[in-house]
Amino acid sequence: MTEDAAAPVVQIDNVPLCPRCEAPGLMLARFPSSWKNEQGTDVDGFKEALLCTGCDATDPAATDLLALFTVDGWLSPENLALFTELAAAWIAVAALRKVHQRNLTDEVERFRRGEL
Repeated sequence: MTEDAAAPVVQIDNVPLCPRCEAPGLMLARFPSSWKNEQGTDVDGFKEALLCTGCDATDPAATDLLALFTVDGWLSPENLALFTELAAAWIAVAALRKVHQRNLTDEVERFRRGEL
């Protein structure tokens, strides 16, 4: 499958563990993102956001989507339109989030110690 540069890609099978708490992830979204490098040049790429039952339980953008997974358990023809709407709303919010510098620094240190 090829990725449309403007369309998010959603994965609900074989979702990795949550990088925040290591619990099983419910959904992974990959979407276009760009940033400016140190020279001020635009760099195009992708960001990923993982939906986690525990870590995202208090996130207003995720609560309805989490409820859908909790109540329905899985996607079906009957809930596909609602899933699409809720996933798009969650991805729109996730796309605006910036890296939390302390968390990034902690993760780099964990990587250097071989913990990731």
